Amino acid sequence: MTAARSDTGKTSIALIAIVGIICLAAAGAVFVKYGNIVGASDGATKSALTQWKLEEFLVNLGDREESRYLKVNLVLEIKGNVQAGGEGGSNPEEIKARDAIIAVLTTKTYRNLLSDQGKASLKAELKSALNGTLDGVQVENIYFTSFAMQ
Repeated sequence: MTAARSDTGKTSIALIAIVGIICLAAAGAVFVKYGNIVGASDGATKSALTQWKLEEFLVNLGDREESRYLKVNLVLEIKGNVQAGGEGGSNPEEIKARDAIIAVLTTKTYRNLLSDQGKASLKAELKSALNGTLDGVQVENIYFTSFAMQ
């Protein structure tokens, strides 16, 4: 009698294991097909941000009493795609972005940019100028990767 119970217990465990494997396989298939877990929020499927590194900027600042300059490197975190450079390596969106950035940078003074608040204000102004200039690209964040004034 104990042998019969032992075989029934082993069969039940094997059956549970097989059902578990089938459930895992089905969940994996759903994940692969739809790209996220069923029931996840729509925010998980929104387009990812990409980084757009721009060449170095070297500009004269807007100081009238003495000649000062700013040397800065920027990385833009964007939604959307920037087309690869055409002939000559540049593309129209990069040209527009650089022009907008230079226009903003050259209005700033050494004193404006000394504080953390001044740099934060500059980022906000750059973001606004870029979002008003670029087509098909939304700037979400701006990062200074180097920042030197003299």
